[in-house]
Amino acid sequence: GSPERGYERFFAFLGLFVFAMCALVLGGNFLLLYLGWEAVCLCSYLLIGFYYDRPAAAAAAKKAFLVNRVGDFGFGLGILLIYLSFGTIEYGAVFDMVQQGVLASGAPLSDGRVTTIALLLLCGACGKSAQLPLHVWLPDAMEGPSPVSALIHAATMVTAGVFMIARCGAIFTASTTAMTVVAVIGAMTALFAATIAVVQTDMKRILAYSTISQLGYMFLGAGVYAADSAVFHLFTHAFFKALLFLGAGSVMHAMGGIIDLRQFGGLRKILPWTFATFVIGSLALAGVPLLSGFFSKDEIIHHALAVHPILGVMGLVTALLTAFYTFRMVFLAFFGPQRVPEGVHAHESGGWMLAPLLVLSIG
Repeated sequence: GSPERGYERFFAFLGLFVFAMCALVLGGNFLLLYLGWEAVCLCSYLLIGFYYDRPAAAAAAKKAFLVNRVGDFGFGLGILLIYLSFGTIEYGAVFDMVQQGVLASGAPLSDGRVTTIALLLLCGACGKSAQLPLHVWLPDAMEGPSPVSALIHAATMVTAGVFMIARCGAIFTASTTAMTVVAVIGAMTALFAATIAVVQTDMKRILAYSTISQLGYMFLGAGVYAADSAVFHLFTHAFFKALLFLGAGSVMHAMGGIIDLRQFGGLRKILPWTFATFVIGSLALAGVPLLSGFFSKDEIIHHALAVHPILGVMGLVTALLTAFYTFRMVFLAFFGPQRVPEGVHAHESGGWMLAPLLVLSIG
């Protein structure tokens, strides 16, 4: 059939997003980081509001943009303070001075100042990576098309906060206070979002809360001096969560745009390929041994227990809840008597939609 209205606009924004994300990751100083940081936010806004004639989508886009502004204000102040303190914004030069504990003037770097810088940078990370209390925008961001949820709100933009904390490890590890705050916020967010996911009925919203929860894990990892494990989890999560979002998109496509779990069930016969790939993604998300999610989560929980038992226990409880809500979703959608919404001709998606699912399942 003829392409959907806005087809060109969609790929233009997606291309701009990829450019912005590359600038964010590949830049060698805080100014380029900030430029990429704001530009991915802009693209996210444009793509969440892609169906701009739907009031809910327009409102969700605005909310995402404004909540991110709150965090980015702190982030911008953090970069200004770095410049004031060290007279440069090059990563290498700044990290060297932090490790030597000196300011640009040669005066010693006080604990208070390095903590302030770290906490201001953390503000930006909390906004972008949807940590408490700035998590409110991510579930609403599900108004955008499914490929946008898969790319931006599972794999790339929302992990920018985690990337930034790992990249600025020198600054964060110089302050025990900041590390504690990162770990505590991460653990709280992981647990809190998992409890919300348990009662959601909209498939994409369950995945959104699940993403917030997994991002909490990454922050927990970063805060317990296990940044390598946090980045490993970022990597494994990108695969299985993108797979689940595209799987949900495939279900949505088959159900004529309906994604409410109360309105359909028993789809495993109608959508065999979607079902198979979705289950692989779900097992990885639930942290079943021998799948990617198990190894990365296990590492983070191990380090968390070593730093503080309470943090480790919060991680373990979150893992239990994760398995519960993930399979609640799988059973409601794919098992039980076959039910489809009225007037919907349910069918398996075409090859172009299934190919990415198969590739991601291998990941």
